[in-house]
Amino acid sequence: MTHQTRLTPDQQSDWDANGFLVLPSVFVDDEVTRMREDADFILELIINSSICNQRQSRRLDIRKRQDGGLIVRKIQPINDLSLVLSRASEDDRLLAPMGELMGDQPVLMEEKLNYKQPLRDMGEFQVPVDDDRFPIHNDWAYYMYNGYPDTIISSAITLDECHPGNGTIRVFPGTHHQHIEHDRVRNGLEVPQGSVDLSSGVFLEAPAGSVMFFHAKLVHTSEPNPTHNPRRVMIYSHYPQKANMGTDIRNGPNRLRESPWEWEYRRCKEAGKFVDQFKVESKP
Repeated sequence: MTHQTRLTPDQQSDWDANGFLVLPSVFVDDEVTRMREDADFILELIINSSICNQRQSRRLDIRKRQDGGLIVRKIQPINDLSLVLSRASEDDRLLAPMGELMGDQPVLMEEKLNYKQPLRDMGEFQVPVDDDRFPIHNDWAYYMYNGYPDTIISSAITLDECHPGNGTIRVFPGTHHQHIEHDRVRNGLEVPQGSVDLSSGVFLEAPAGSVMFFHAKLVHTSEPNPTHNPRRVMIYSHYPQKANMGTDIRNGPNRLRESPWEWEYRRCKEAGKFVDQFKVESKP
């Protein structure tokens, strides 16, 4: 199968004007299936490791839903847990168009899997009643504190179909042209009320296997996923090579902190001292 690796002039123009670009159906069904299988593996690993060690993994962002049950907002980082997803971050179908948009060789600086995945309440997680929305923000508001340039580009591979009914990403076109200072809120950082025209928001709709690119300064958000199914997107953020920022500055500490706990869980499981309490429910 031939894959597009060169952007058209219209796509480049749309990116320059709006700060985002969606390439539908970049990855084929078999590839998406393997990504989903690894997403399930990671979720089971992190949930069961947390239960076994009686401590919530710092990779895990989980909340109690208003209507009962739990919702996994995201797991970060993940590349050290999945060869499939690690390879996806280096795939030419991701890096070639990103390199065109960036005008340089992209270098990975962060990765996370936004699950928006409902779970049954197992009684093991003492977390606040909340939802899986992401505040109205841009990513550079976070990255700037590590000294990263404002030319970072993020890509989101859709593991599930994304649409307004399941909490897809909503972007505000053109907001990448000038950074907006953010306020600190409960769930992170958010642009001040009234600084963005909410009516201008665009929902990014795409089938599974698509790639969404968005600029680090592009203001975006997502509403809660009200369905019973996950809305998973695998997000990679790359900086231009010329910035020479080193490797794994943001995610590295958590990898080192959490890996011993995950190995302790695997040892307990292999020794028969712990039996997994959580398994992803299969979908019809």
